[in-house]
Amino acid sequence: MNEKRLKEIEARKAEIKSLLENPKEEIDLKSINAELDSLNTEKEAIEERAAIARSLETGEETPDHEEKAPSVEDTKEERNEVKNMNKEYRSAYLKNLRGLELTDAEKRAFTVSGAGAVIPVETADEIMKKIKDQAPLLSEITLLNVKGNVKFAVEGVKTDAAGHTENATISADNDTLVTVSLNGYEITKKIQVSDSVMTMSNDAFEGWLTSMIAEMLADKICYLIIKGSGTNEATGIDKANTWGAGNSVTVGKTASLTEANVQALIGMLKAGYGKNAKFLMNNETLFNDFMPLQNLAKNSIVTEKDGTYYVYGKEVMLSDDVAAHEAYLGNFKKYVGNLAEEVTIVSGFDIDTNSYKYLGKAIFDGKCAIGEAFVKLVKATTA
Repeated sequence: MNEKRLKEIEARKAEIKSLLENPKEEIDLKSINAELDSLNTEKEAIEERAAIARSLETGEETPDHEEKAPSVEDTKEERNEVKNMNKEYRSAYLKNLRGLELTDAEKRAFTVSGAGAVIPVETADEIMKKIKDQAPLLSEITLLNVKGNVKFAVEGVKTDAAGHTENATISADNDTLVTVSLNGYEITKKIQVSDSVMTMSNDAFEGWLTSMIAEMLADKICYLIIKGSGTNEATGIDKANTWGAGNSVTVGKTASLTEANVQALIGMLKAGYGKNAKFLMNNETLFNDFMPLQNLAKNSIVTEKDGTYYVYGKEVMLSDDVAAHEAYLGNFKKYVGNLAEEVTIVSGFDIDTNSYKYLGKAIFDGKCAIGEAFVKLVKATTA
């Protein structure tokens, strides 16, 4: 049985090698690399078991390192070839965006991978890293990466645990799950730059392009999380509730924020949400409205540690998308967002302006699962 499986493993590795050398269709290099790892691990396990069985028959000690068959080296070569092809593909992709000529190795990697508009893993990861760096709010919400439309359940009403009388019937609690249904809406950013990109190295070009696209997409996604209308776009936190006396505190048009206002706002939030709640406001609100409440001789309403501000111990997140003199307080994990596909980039040369145009695109939707997880500080617009 073991010999039969070893032959099957060698046959499959031969198929993979042939497929890499003579591609006839698109190949998923990550999957091929993973399969080679799996085959190699399985082969080594079979050989180790066989070595132990031989030692039991002959009475000899099992060697610490069983001599490996030459085919293992073949596997290493195949894995190296896959890694090299990934590297060549990234280079080919970035050159192709600028219309530069590819080397033979890059052309081969482009063909094997089915290239086209498929962004390299490294480039996609760099964009997502920069998007999250630019938009920390994305790390606060429940963020999914699920293709297509998605339904996601979020814990809703939670009943406290109860005591139990021995042998008494236990009834199910009324805990609930709230289902959030998300679609996918396009977010795009177009960048136009002179043909000077032709002279940049691949690394420099990738760094410039990913930074530009990530910054603009992140700004738009943050805006949608906060202010999205819900019409052909994500529904923002501002649309999570109809704001009124039960879930918001209003400061008069000509009045100033008071300590009592802040206390009332925090008191409105149910304890279950308040434990992990954070404030969201802009710089002007923090320094012009909240900071004047600070009186170190009497209180410590606003504190700061390592560049992060806190109001009554609740962390403050800053965003220019929140209106001046307003603020949200809530558990942002109750907002669910979905990036339905990785960011893609397409390019084109504009002969009229002698410049290149790059279009970055993301598919995003989001909405608040539980409105009561948020309360709002409102500034009156009329006297």
